[in-house]
Amino acid sequence: MSALTDAAKRPGFLARLRKDESGNVIAIMAAAIFPAIGIIGGGVDMSRIYLTRTSLQAACDAGALMGRRTMGNSSVWAANDGRANMRAEQLFDTNFANGAYGSEDLTRSFSENGGTVTGDASVKVPMAMMSVFGIEEKEISVTCTAEMRIPASDIMFVLDTTGSMNCPEDGSSCSGYNSTEAPNAKIKGLRRAASCFYEALAKQNVPTVSPEDCDEDADPIGATSDTRLRFGFVPYAVNVNVGKLLPLNFIANQWTYQSREATWETASSPTAYDPSYGQEGPLTQTNTVPQSAPGDGNWTNLTTNLNHPNGQQYSYFYQRANSSATCISGIQSVPGTTTGGLVANGQSPTTPTYPGDNSVTKYYYRTNTGQNIEYRYVETQSGGGKNRRYNCQLQVRTAGQTATRVNYSTSTPITWTFNPSFLHWTYKPTTFNISGLKDETNNSWNSTVTLPIGNNGTNRTITWNGCIEERQTSRVTDADPSDNWDPIPAEALDMDIEQAPDPSNPATLWGPMIGAALYTRNIENVGFTTNSFRTSSDSTSAWHSWNGNNYDANTVGENCPTQARLYAEMGATEFSDYMTSLRTGGNTYHDSGLLWGARLMAPNGIFSAITSDADTFVERHMVFMTDGDTVAGNTNYSLHGVHWWDRRQNDGVSAPSSTFIEANIDARTQALCKWVKNENITLWVVAFGAGIGDETKANLESCATEGRYFEADDTAGLVSKFKTIANQISALRLTQ
Repeated sequence: MSALTDAAKRPGFLARLRKDESGNVIAIMAAAIFPAIGIIGGGVDMSRIYLTRTSLQAACDAGALMGRRTMGNSSVWAANDGRANMRAEQLFDTNFANGAYGSEDLTRSFSENGGTVTGDASVKVPMAMMSVFGIEEKEISVTCTAEMRIPASDIMFVLDTTGSMNCPEDGSSCSGYNSTEAPNAKIKGLRRAASCFYEALAKQNVPTVSPEDCDEDADPIGATSDTRLRFGFVPYAVNVNVGKLLPLNFIANQWTYQSREATWETASSPTAYDPSYGQEGPLTQTNTVPQSAPGDGNWTNLTTNLNHPNGQQYSYFYQRANSSATCISGIQSVPGTTTGGLVANGQSPTTPTYPGDNSVTKYYYRTNTGQNIEYRYVETQSGGGKNRRYNCQLQVRTAGQTATRVNYSTSTPITWTFNPSFLHWTYKPTTFNISGLKDETNNSWNSTVTLPIGNNGTNRTITWNGCIEERQTSRVTDADPSDNWDPIPAEALDMDIEQAPDPSNPATLWGPMIGAALYTRNIENVGFTTNSFRTSSDSTSAWHSWNGNNYDANTVGENCPTQARLYAEMGATEFSDYMTSLRTGGNTYHDSGLLWGARLMAPNGIFSAITSDADTFVERHMVFMTDGDTVAGNTNYSLHGVHWWDRRQNDGVSAPSSTFIEANIDARTQALCKWVKNENITLWVVAFGAGIGDETKANLESCATEGRYFEADDTAGLVSKFKTIANQISALRLTQ
């Protein structure tokens, strides 16, 4: 019993070790070394694994992104000898070299499906410390994807198509190229650059440009993306051609032009009425008057072998010489009477006058004749000797003739018609009814209107190309317009981008620009005048239109650009055809293009049915291209009429100078640029060609969205800048 108790009472080894503190540090360290190795070594190896994974993922992402970018908006992964895959692998290798961070057995591959590029990569990372625990290596695998997503994009091109765009791009002389494009005309460079822009963005081949034109190795491969991409255009010069894009009730039915007005006879003038004669009444015989009868007539030969009028048969006969023939002798008389035709013999009064004469008496007569008609035969002979012949010849004459004239009268009613005669022209601001431009039946526009400005006040048919005059503006009453347009004055309806016209308020409506209706008052030997004046007849010898007929819509003088286009999805050929249609001419009014570019794309404006896109996320872009400084003339026919005569933008007392008009355009341009940018529209601005002034460049850069201003000296530069814009509009997004 005690032995057990003693054994039970003896402490064990571990208990004694616990209580024995001498030399136990070494033992404790020996026991802790393995957990310490696991913790510290694991941390080191995990850091390497994390760093390797992060770098591997970044390299995979970069490769997928490059492959998708190289592939473009296409699903042809293997195009151009697998260039997209090659570029993906090259960028991967640049970011993650084989053996990086001590890794081994690197694998990477990229593939494409449905326009999405997928990358897979893996490496093995040897363990530095964890191998103590039997973990020799760790395999790391990553996956990455990249797809191109082009947001629903609306691009509005506001393009300078002024006369200088017809000139050489190097700024050399434009002499001789007024009606034909220079071989290296800037308008040709614009067509090329815009087509390359389209190819870069839409990835469709434009037939009018080659890969070399666009600085590419090959034509773009057909797009498969179903993302909406729309284009709109506003070519501009002095004016813009937008009228036929508008609803009918946005254009006024009456508009005032610097023209001429015919003056006619008034209703109080008796000579302004023409008589129309009614149905004549029955003839009434008034009297008979004997007429002198002529004497007996001479005998006249008639054809032989005829029956006598009294029914007796007569014939000629003949015998040889020494024979005789006796013709029936004597005169046979036949009485006869002739009734003459009715002959007009004047009227009373000879010249009826309005309003007193309501009828006239017309006179007629006829002459009746009576006489005896006498016939006889006479002997005639022909030939001689044995050939002599004797014949009987029938003759006729009138004798005992009488004549009587019978007179008649009849009453005829008169109806008077007001038909005034042209008297003279008055040259002045004239209001015309131009509603004839509206085809209400088909809800469409007519291209012509008839106005009473032809010779002697007659109607003349005038062509309307579609350019417009602006609605109510705000007057700048001092010489400096720079501080008048920020903010835009409330009364400046012409600068209100979004407000729709009110058909009941003429100030809110637009008018058609009709150059052929203009007669600007430039009097010979006097000069321009605002005063109305008149000519004594249809002659225009005392005055002449400025430079002849240069405001006529049928000449280049009006400078109405190619018609603008609302947003639409466009195929490559349609896009190219529109660019080809651009025509040049006129001075440079930047505000006209920006104003209507903004109107055509404003999400809450007059075309909101097209532009609002409430259910679609849309990126809106305006590409504004110009080749030069603002250039205006005070005799230009602009959005605000002909400046010298209409004077709508200044105080109206005196004619505005060209310098004032240019300064006003520049101030309005900056205000419009600000509005566009405030509407979350990216405004890209490109200055094209040599010779643009530094001040203009500064204004254009200020106009653009920050970082979105470009300069191009030549066509190659313009192509490059337009492609840069297209590529930035395209958005690449990585997805996993």
